[in-house]
Amino acid sequence: MRALSHDLPGFRPGPTGRDRGANPPGGADGTGTDRDALRPAPAARSALLGRETEMRVLKRFLSDARASGAALVVRGASGIGKTALLEETTRLAGTGFTLLDVRGLRAEADLPAAALTRILLRCGSGTDRHTPPDGAGGWLPVHGASTVPRDAGAALAQALHSAGASAHEPVLLVLDDAHWFDAESLDALGRALPRLAGKRVSVLLSADPAAGPAVLPGLPGLSLGPLDHRSSARLLHRHGPGLPPALHERVLREACGHPAAVVSLAWNLQVREVTTAALLAPALPLGKRLQEKVAARFDALPPAARGFLLLTAEAHTDRLPVLRAAARMAGVPARGLEAAAEAGLVTVDGDRLRFNGPLLRSALHWSASLAERRRMNLALAAVHTDDDYRHALYVAAVTAQPDEATAAALEKGATRDPARAVTVLEAAAELTPDPRRRTRRLIRAAQAAQTGGQPDDVRRLLDLITDAPVDASLAAAVAALEAGVAYHSDSVPAHTLSLLLRSATAKSTGWPPPFLPLTGAIAPELCEPVGREAVGPLLEALLRKNPARADCPFLVSALCWTDRDNHSATARALLAKAARSVREGTFPRDPARDAGLVIAASALDEPVAAEQYATGVLAPLTTRGQFGLALMVLAHLQIARVHLGDREGLMDDARTGLRWARSAANAHAEMVFEAGVAHTRAWTGDEEGHRELTDRILAFALPRRLHMLAARSRWARGLLALAHGRPEEAYEELRMLSAADGDARHPVVAAWALGDLVAAGVATGHAEEVRRQVDLVREANRAVGSALLRHLIGRSEALLGEGPRAERHFSATLAEQDDALRFESARTHLAFGEWLRRRRRLLDARPHLQRARELFGTLGATAWERRAASELLAAGQAGDTSRPVWAEKYDLTPRETEVTRLAADGLSNQRIGWQLGMSHRTVASHLSRVFAKTGVTTRKHLPAALRG
Repeated sequence: MRALSHDLPGFRPGPTGRDRGANPPGGADGTGTDRDALRPAPAARSALLGRETEMRVLKRFLSDARASGAALVVRGASGIGKTALLEETTRLAGTGFTLLDVRGLRAEADLPAAALTRILLRCGSGTDRHTPPDGAGGWLPVHGASTVPRDAGAALAQALHSAGASAHEPVLLVLDDAHWFDAESLDALGRALPRLAGKRVSVLLSADPAAGPAVLPGLPGLSLGPLDHRSSARLLHRHGPGLPPALHERVLREACGHPAAVVSLAWNLQVREVTTAALLAPALPLGKRLQEKVAARFDALPPAARGFLLLTAEAHTDRLPVLRAAARMAGVPARGLEAAAEAGLVTVDGDRLRFNGPLLRSALHWSASLAERRRMNLALAAVHTDDDYRHALYVAAVTAQPDEATAAALEKGATRDPARAVTVLEAAAELTPDPRRRTRRLIRAAQAAQTGGQPDDVRRLLDLITDAPVDASLAAAVAALEAGVAYHSDSVPAHTLSLLLRSATAKSTGWPPPFLPLTGAIAPELCEPVGREAVGPLLEALLRKNPARADCPFLVSALCWTDRDNHSATARALLAKAARSVREGTFPRDPARDAGLVIAASALDEPVAAEQYATGVLAPLTTRGQFGLALMVLAHLQIARVHLGDREGLMDDARTGLRWARSAANAHAEMVFEAGVAHTRAWTGDEEGHRELTDRILAFALPRRLHMLAARSRWARGLLALAHGRPEEAYEELRMLSAADGDARHPVVAAWALGDLVAAGVATGHAEEVRRQVDLVREANRAVGSALLRHLIGRSEALLGEGPRAERHFSATLAEQDDALRFESARTHLAFGEWLRRRRRLLDARPHLQRARELFGTLGATAWERRAASELLAAGQAGDTSRPVWAEKYDLTPRETEVTRLAADGLSNQRIGWQLGMSHRTVASHLSRVFAKTGVTTRKHLPAALRG
């Protein structure tokens, strides 16, 4: 593509890569490119998100442009991404076009022929950038001329056609922000277009309908709307990956799908200190560039209209009677509303008022002076005397003087506004004159920050606490906060437990005690000896003191993790009560409290219940900004999805959890979700990077004695080794979960991995060793009563059994199978089918192997699906896939084909035999026949023979 005359008035070079890191991005799509640099970049990959439909239209436009010429106007609000689409279109155009690009300038909107002059200069030869094209010099208009010759359209058409003639290329004229073109230039362009029909000259424009009269209304148009939520979230993650989840959600709400707002808000929040005042404001600051662009819409408004708009922006209501009353208090004339509506900035809908654009509220607030904002907020406070909390919010927004009445109202109202609780409570503390009350409010703000998953804010708020004396309850709260910070920063359970005990032993008067919610996060440590012995007696004492506390999910879940033998029945009663609430449609009653039910279900190895309660509380928790609790729930939901074989759900949870964990600098949580990723790769058999991933998890977990995390990592390794026919490797990994010398000993994960340990143990001659683990899990499950563990025990007994006894265990296990345990059911069908086939009961084996293959395929467990398919071949049933070309070429049998495929992949005879259910001698026999048919003498020559 030939780009002409970039060095023209109004053009600014795009920033370098280094500049983009130091300045706010300007591209409306948020790609970080300067909005005026419409240069093609054919090799670059599209950075646009959520614009697939629009790009299909623009690709058709380019196709028409190459053939005969076309015209299109991209219409949309400011910041919606028009420039991005134009940039992407020029990139897709690639070579073969003569590109002319001109951007409308607001300063030239009233200068006759200003835009036309710049277009004609762009049509010049390129040797003299300010020389008009041939034929245009005699009448070229001058900026500010009062009239434009009537033949300007014809001259423009001739100039555009000539621009590409010398290069024998079609011309693409790209006019960004055409709504700022003067009327005379648009008229000339409109007259030129009919003359260009069929001459391979195309025009692509962008315009904002709200900026003035419609631009060339007769041309085909493409209306650009907001991004959908998913695309907005992806764009925000690209430009603000470190934003805390609460701010992440607020940005998405306020941007309303406008790409420029998403990017500008994200950039602003990352490079500037976010103050309490900014968070209490009705909208986040847009950033200087976008702010000025949106605020320009208010320049021509009369003072009354601007005043009413500012009042509306500051208000926490859209009710017109309240706004009119506040306007009278602020001295804003009644005609202000009508003037604002006439300007198209607001719409009246009954007794409600709404802004006609999501960015107007922010632009109004941040372009107003402090004195203007103060006048409006005090007026709004005066009309909200019946609502102490809203009254206090308006007062707090414009005052910094100590005010106990306002501080008390804010503290009381924070409970009904959990999404803003941290900011509101911190504002209350700042307004508090009494040091003791100030400390209490800072502690409450820190507790809200911990619930919200904001550890940096917890640390900052704890640092603000002075040496003012506090009572025992507040001391217990501080110790619990410090324990939470320790667990999420150094992640050393012993350190966390020491701080938690300090909180638990303080004489707290409230219920629940401040340390109790933290037990959900450290649940994996409570079932180990140190945690059980340290915390168990304190939990027991709480229940003995008041038996009615058996209705508290966090207390019961913590008790269950420390002592499942004695508290499983209590936990099951609580889960049964919650199940009734689900059926009645009243769950969750209190999401923060009911989050404890997920922890209880996880302790009982009840994945169906854990998933049900987790999905019930996650949405309300995130809506309320309680991302700390949500992250804890998501970690336990991940475990449930592992048991349920839900690969897609597991990966979705991992993506969300990793984003939340990284934004909070919570390395421990990050490793927890990485462990889920490692498990899904073990299902699919994906070995690429698996060792590095699990090495990273173990390097984090082992020095800190995070045994559950280490155990989950080794479990994933063992499962992957089994999937690829390496039982020796699998056994060495899996024994680490329960052996006396294991570095990842954890009783709960060892029980979850029982079926895999037994499969590897039987295949490697360690049946007696693994039998002891089966006995331990069976004994533990007497009190727990988990269907999951019962299934694993049944399959293990079958694998360890002989003859009719083994068959009875297989049949009994499958007879009471839980349809939700799909992966484990598939494993049991596969094991039973293999067992039957090896005893030459082929007809009995096929239904089980077929069912296993179907389940594995549904779950996306491709490695296990291949293994089930291989067993089906051995049982005499043809697979669904066609035979490889080389199998046909050498006339290999189905079994020889499977052996050859694995041998070519480098597997030993023993590993092939284990994976295909035959002895290594049988494998050698098959290979000898394969060698004879293919003409090779060793397995290392097989890959070349198969390729040939």
